Amino acid sequence: MKQLSEYKSWLKNIIDNNQEDEYLEFVWEIMESPFVEYHYELMKDPEMDDDFRRNLRFRFDEHGEEGAAFLLSKLEKNEDPEFHAAILFILGKTKGKQKEKTLEYARKFVKSQDPLLRENAFIVLGWIGQIKDLIILKKGLFEDEQPKCRAWSASSYMQMWFRNENSHLRVKAFEAYKTALPNEKDYFVLSVILSSIRVMGKTKLGISQTALDAMDREKIDTIIPKALKFLEKALDNN
Repeated sequence: MKQLSEYKSWLKNIIDNNQEDEYLEFVWEIMESPFVEYHYELMKDPEMDDDFRRNLRFRFDEHGEEGAAFLLSKLEKNEDPEFHAAILFILGKTKGKQKEKTLEYARKFVKSQDPLLRENAFIVLGWIGQIKDLIILKKGLFEDEQPKCRAWSASSYMQMWFRNENSHLRVKAFEAYKTALPNEKDYFVLSVILSSIRVMGKTKLGISQTALDAMDREKIDTIIPKALKFLEKALDNN
């Protein structure tokens, strides 16, 4: 096993000699090392290559319980607040004993003034949230001023449903979508809602996923009345 000093020398050599092909190999090794704090400092270092930092963040959950405990300590001590959104996102991906503590922070951060922190909180609720968290998703979908937060609230209904295809959860999602669709003006949010209906309702709705991904306004406007009729019929059958 490499020592910390060896990792530091290796990275310096990569940077000094512009060896971009070695960045990924470095990530794969550091994520399996015991040097959790070093990994963390690198992924939030603004002087590091953006793709390198992104890969470091994506792989931090490989540190498992030790990594999760380290990240939670940052939240508990309110350290690096500008990085809390990334911390929460990583914790949401980490499997283990820290799920309940992560959920507590997700529920807290949906009330943050920081839009990015709220976005990640809604995403994490979709990954690991519970039925009682549906009221938070509903509030986010209906009331959040930021389109991305509304979109991730809508998507998180689907993410929660993916975990067990719970019929009660789908009913609650469809009820929320039925209310949101006629009032929503942002086409990104509309595309996410319609995509979620397609998946959860197992219907194509007469619009392609490509059109939704491209946020084709004309096609989205045309399909909304059909989506509302589908939701109404689906809810009547439950």
